[in-house]
This record gives sequence, structure tokens and C-alpha cells, in this order.
Amino acid sequence: MDDDNNLNTRVISQIITGSASTVIAAGVTIVLVVDSMYNIPKEPRINREKEREDYISSIIHGSDSHCIDQIRMSPRAFYRLCEILRNKNLLRPTINVSIEEQMVTFLHLIGHNVRLRVIGSRFHRSCETIHRYFNIVLRAIMKLHKDLIRPPTCCTSPEIQHNRRYWPWFEDCIGAIDGTHVCASVPIALQARFRGRKEGTTQNVLAVVSFDLKFMYVLAGWEGSAHDSCKYLLGDAGYGLRNGFIPPYQGVRYHLKEYSNHSSENEKELFNLRHSSLRTTVERAFGVLKKRF
Repeated sequence: MDDDNNLNTRVISQIITGSASTVIAAGVTIVLVVDSMYNIPKEPRINREKEREDYISSIIHGSDSHCIDQIRMSPRAFYRLCEILRNKNLLRPTINVSIEEQMVTFLHLIGHNVRLRVIGSRFHRSCETIHRYFNIVLRAIMKLHKDLIRPPTCCTSPEIQHNRRYWPWFEDCIGAIDGTHVCASVPIALQARFRGRKEGTTQNVLAVVSFDLKFMYVLAGWEGSAHDSCKYLLGDAGYGLRNGFIPPYQGVRYHLKEYSNHSSENEKELFNLRHSSLRTTVERAFGVLKKRF
């Protein structure tokens, strides 16, 4: 009889112990689930620094076409520009931001015309950081204008000197001049002044381009002045005949498409044909610029 009682006692004790273990295990599971729902992990799920470095590396170490698509220039041109800015002490790396990152974010922003928060999200930087370094790079680039946008030399352009269609009739011609409209972001109070025949707000940009598609003079927003009385530029009929500018003959065929079916018939038409074929240089330069930016 005593043995039966002892057996029952042990069975009941085992049942109670098993039930208690089950309850404790369930309680621990519930606590862990609730804790995971309300507690943010200390370790970040995204390694922002690594993602930023990988993205920049994919651009500047990628193919030429991909790099041009993202920052509007080839890797070779990018590194050359960074080298110039570094050697001239116009840009400096900081503890957290390298010169290459400063340049990539700047070129990405102006190349795609996106908002600061978009660039900030892409590069895992705050809008304040993107804005600050954008202005730093912008000021540095503007200081290069004397090195990159140079006035024309007195030498005759090889494109003219080595072409019998133009030499010697355009011997002293050093470039072509024209204007174009560029989209501009201006304060609301000033937008009326920047609305013209083009859609939206634009800024009128005057440029002189050499015959190898290099910008020699750029003036944005207002009328400029002629530079050199010893040489001259080719302009359209709107510039008129004055010192430093030679327009085409008026009242005579001018545009190249007008000569597609009929060749020139006299000296004035021949001059206008040659004039037009040379002056398209500035239009091609604008086209290249707008295609990139």
C-alpha cells in the first residue's frame, strides 16, 4: 500500500514539474517575441559607409559609358579634374568626405537635376551635408574658369587653315558666337523676368566657341561686349556688321538645308554657305553641352 502511494506521489511530482517547465518555456518565448517587436537592434541593418563606397566605386571604376551616364564624364576626365582641384588646393578631403565623393555627389546632382534629399538618400548623407559640399565644389569649379575658358589666340584655327573651303577667305576668323536658352531655377519674385519664348524659366547664355568645340567665352544673363578688334567672330544676322563680328549677307540663302538641292549661284551665296557651315560649330557645342547636362 505504501509503495502505491509513493508511486502516485512521484508521478504527480513529475507531472507538476513538466507542466511548470512548459509554462516557463512558453513565458520565455513570449518575452522574447515581445522584446523583438519593441526593441530596435543596436547593430544597423545597412552598412551605410560600405554601401556609399561601393556605389561611388561602381561609378568611377566602371565602364566609360556607365560613368558618363552617371556623372557626365569618363573616369579619366573625372580623376584629372580631381587632380587639378587637389593640386590647386581648391578642394580638400575631410575626415568623413573624400574629394572623390564631393565631386561625384556634385556631378550627380547637376547632371540629373535632382533634389538634395534624393542625393542624400542615394549617398546616405544628410541634406545639410550634401548642400554644404555642393557649394564648396561649386566655388572651386568657378575658380577654374580662367584655366578652362580661355580667350582665343591670334593663331588661325587649323580647322580653317587646313581646309581649302575656308582658307584664305576666313583667315582671321577665330570662332563662332551665338546665344542659347538654358533652364534656370530662380526665386518666384524674379520668374517673370526669366520667362521668354521657351517653356518655363530660362537664362540667356552668350558663348564664343572655337572650331574644335572649345568654349572660349561665356556670359550668362546679360549682354556682353566684343573682345578683340584684330580678329573677328562669325555671328548670325542678328548681330549685325560691326567691329569683331561678321554676319552673313542678308536677303541671300544662308542655312545649309537651303543649299541641299541647289548649289551656290554667286559670290554672296558661296560666302553664306561657307559662313553657315563654320558657324554651326557653336550650335554643335551647345548640343554636346545640353546632351551631357
